[in-house]
Amino acid sequence: MSKKEESISLQKKFFEIINQRNSKGDKLVYDIMELLDIKKGAAYKRMNGDTAMPISEIIKISDHYNISLDSTFRSDKYISFFHPFVNKEKASLDVFIDQYKKFFKPVKNISPTQNITLTYLANELPIFYYFGHKYIFNFMISVWKHLHWDDAKLIIGNVNSYEKEAKEIRNEIIDNYYGNEVVEIWNSNMLNNLYQQIIFCITIRAFSDVTYLHQLTNDIENLILHLRDISISGIKSIKGTNIEGSELKIYLNDFGNYLNIVQFESDDIKSTFLGYDYPQFIVSHNKPFFDFSKDWINRIKKRSVLISSEGYQYRELFFIKMENDFISFKDKVSKLIAVYY
Repeated sequence: MSKKEESISLQKKFFEIINQRNSKGDKLVYDIMELLDIKKGAAYKRMNGDTAMPISEIIKISDHYNISLDSTFRSDKYISFFHPFVNKEKASLDVFIDQYKKFFKPVKNISPTQNITLTYLANELPIFYYFGHKYIFNFMISVWKHLHWDDAKLIIGNVNSYEKEAKEIRNEIIDNYYGNEVVEIWNSNMLNNLYQQIIFCITIRAFSDVTYLHQLTNDIENLILHLRDISISGIKSIKGTNIEGSELKIYLNDFGNYLNIVQFESDDIKSTFLGYDYPQFIVSHNKPFFDFSKDWINRIKKRSVLISSEGYQYRELFFIKMENDFISFKDKVSKLIAVYY
């Protein structure tokens, strides 16, 4: 292959990657016209490789679409990650919500005729389950707000102002998560982090009143009941709605996983997400990295046990432990309330 042919091939590959992950058809053409301030014919010539693009144009387009130049122009051993760095001055509730929307972005423009598979290897309970539970969601928002963009004293109370944001996230979940085939790998300690956060907040008297604490613990109890229901049915559903999704396969593995990993796979998209906290949130669309991670997750799945649908025996053992852990947590909360409130 001549240098010119290689250059044309790489330029066309660059636009193919953009087309797969973001814009479709004519929309991409018009986006390029607007970004580069050029006419339609000039945009097509760049997309077809007929006109060589200067580095400045390539960088401008890659920044706009969050496309790694390594994924186009370097060999597969160079793996690039996207990280949504957030300045504290810009941090807000909108940024918090947008963080979770990034999970769904890769599948939003995929043709409905394509099969999409999602795999969630969970260190903690998959985050999507929390958004249907008002008091848990409010607790999460309050803690994140305090940690990331509020220097004031942490005060957790019954606030209704987050319901709009919760509904927005639930709609994203319904459309892009629950509407596709999902495999989740849980562990029996995945609620422990939530328990520890609540207990710590009691000891620093962060809760505005005891009533909210009771509402929060009741919400967790309802969450556990919801988890049991979906495990029995093997069908995804979201608390507070009549929406049911497609088949859900839940596996249990207690050998240990220290990171939340989400993978989206279709004919066009192979995306890997690691974590969801600002310092550790990483997005990669690198295919070799995806395949390596998928192979590792599949090995874990083979060493796991099915607890959804027909996995009766292991499911019962799992929920006996989960319910006992909750009873122990609730008892500890009651004793701490007597001391701190």
